[in-house]
Amino acid sequence: MLTFFNSESLWIGTDMKRFNQLRDVLEREGIAYRHKVKNRMGQWSGSGSMRGRTGSAGMPAGDTYEYEILVYKRDWEKAKKLTRTE
Repeated sequence: MLTFFNSESLWIGTDMKRFNQLRDVLEREGIAYRHKVKNRMGQWSGSGSMRGRTGSAGMPAGDTYEYEILVYKRDWEKAKKLTRTE
C-alpha cells in the first residue's frame, strides 16, 4: 500500500492529457501508483473558497485542477526513466 512514508512524487501538473499518458505507461509496465487530484480554485482559505472570493474569470478551465502521481520509492528511478519526467 502506497503511503506518505514509502512513496515519492513522480509528476505534478495541470495537463490532464499528460497525466493520463503517464498513468498508461505505469499501468503497461506494471508499476504501482497512486494519484491525487486537487481543485485549486475550490480551496478553502478562511473566508470562503478562492473561486467564491475572486471568481474564475480569466483562469483557463484546464488549470483549475492539479494532478499528482506518486509511486513507491523503490520504483521511482524506473518510473522516471520510462515516463521521461523531469
